[in-house]
Amino acid sequence: MTQERTESLGNYEMLYDCEYCDAKGLLAKSQRHCPECGAMQNADKRYFPKPGEEKRVDGHRYEGSDRLCPACNAPMGAAAKACAKCGSSLDGGKEVRGVVAPAAPKKPRRWWLVALVLGLIILAFYGIWWRFIRKVEKTLTVTAHRWERSIGVEEYADVDEATWKDRVPSDARMVSCTWKERSRKQVPTGEEECRTENKDNKDGTFEQVQKCKPVYRSEPVEDEWCEFRVRRWRQLDPVVTKGTNMSPVWPTAKVPPEKAEERLGARRQSGRTETYYLEIAKQACSVPEATWRKYADGAAIKVMVRASSGDVVCSSL
Repeated sequence: MTQERTESLGNYEMLYDCEYCDAKGLLAKSQRHCPECGAMQNADKRYFPKPGEEKRVDGHRYEGSDRLCPACNAPMGAAAKACAKCGSSLDGGKEVRGVVAPAAPKKPRRWWLVALVLGLIILAFYGIWWRFIRKVEKTLTVTAHRWERSIGVEEYADVDEATWKDRVPSDARMVSCTWKERSRKQVPTGEEECRTENKDNKDGTFEQVQKCKPVYRSEPVEDEWCEFRVRRWRQLDPVVTKGTNMSPVWPTAKVPPEKAEERLGARRQSGRTETYYLEIAKQACSVPEATWRKYADGAAIKVMVRASSGDVVCSSL
């Protein structure tokens, strides 16, 4: 995670508007009482000045109306530790609320337009469901049974492969490497992206803080990409047999043994697969063997079909 650099730009006076007269933009640190009517400043009404209109302050004074004495309720400045009126400790005195810099104003949303778009999307989804997804039940006839069984075959042979140099196997031969991009890295440019924030000091002033993050650029990281040859078991075309009767069998011709030594040109079996099809209304459904044997040719069965196309939903069998 990028470390953010924080730098203070100094302290400035906040502003407030008098609650009792029309005086506006009064200085919250220097003018604790309204110069028009003499009314005491309400600390809850302070706000940040506009950019470029800030007035810098140096140092802090004890006087102020930043928290109330818990003993006599007299207003005191934030820097004071004891009440200047009665001498009581200000520990536990109620502080004024800090002002939070307002967020950038959001553009008003056109809710009617959002509602219209959402309505059109819902209507479109409903139309798609009605036209293409909706299913209905029908009684159809099983017209045929088919099956297919296959035995995988693999051969021990020279295989050409390629990978990064640190992943080349120890038994690789005829290794040839070239440089190319493997990844990218973030490199600092020496520049920064900065933003300024206002922090309420709760004594009529605020501090301007600049927060900066370094700017990075993306650069390629190159590595060696190697092509080589190794001896491995490679997959060949399987041996397949098919039929339309109710007695499926495994292929026997050109089937290698289940196990073989690792020598050039040796072959062995690499697994078996079997698939069963029920043909219903000129459509073939791949089903488990138990379902395949459950229905006879010419049997009328209830299935779900797509309302739009009439295609059988094979998972409903």
